[in-house]
Amino acid sequence: MVMESTVQKTMHLHLDDNLSKEISTAVCETMRKTFKIEMVPGQYEIGEGVASLVGDVTGVIGIVQDQLEGTLALSLSYDVMRDLLPQIVGRSVSITHEMAVDAVGEMTNMIFGQVKCGINGTGLQIKLGIPTVVSGKGHFVSHFHRGKYMIIPFKMDDQLIQVYVALHSGNNKYD
Repeated sequence: MVMESTVQKTMHLHLDDNLSKEISTAVCETMRKTFKIEMVPGQYEIGEGVASLVGDVTGVIGIVQDQLEGTLALSLSYDVMRDLLPQIVGRSVSITHEMAVDAVGEMTNMIFGQVKCGINGTGLQIKLGIPTVVSGKGHFVSHFHRGKYMIIPFKMDDQLIQVYVALHSGNNKYD
C-alpha cells in the first residue's frame, strides 16, 4: 500500500514570465489610473550580482515568504516625477524634491500592493514591508543578496522607469 503525503508543498515566488506580467499590469494600471499616463513595458532581463538602476528616486520595499526574502524597487528620474505630479496636484504647483520623494513612496506602495494581491490570489502568500525611498541625482542602489534578480523597464514617451526584483532563499532553490 502506498501512503500519500498529506504535507502541503509550499509554492514559492519565481523570477519568471508570471511575475513580470503581474508587475507590468500593476505598473501600467497604477500609472493609467493615477496619472492618466500609458506605460509601455519592455522585455525583462534576469541577471545575477550587482544591478545598477537608472534614476534619481527609488522606492524600495521588502518581500517575505516562507523561506524566501526579496527586494522590490521602483526607480525613476526627477524629470519623470516633474512630468507626472502636475497630473494630480495641478500645473500651477511647483514640484519640490520632497513632493517627488513622497510620491515615489506612495507609487511604490500602490504598485507593489497590487502585485501582492495578484500573486496571493494565485495561492502564494507573500508579505510586503513598508516602503523606503532613496533619492539623489544619479544615486546607486545596491542590493546585498545572493541570487538572481529581474529588471523590467517601462517607457513613458522617451523616459525610463525600472522595476527591480531580487529573490533569495537559504538554499537558492527559488531564485
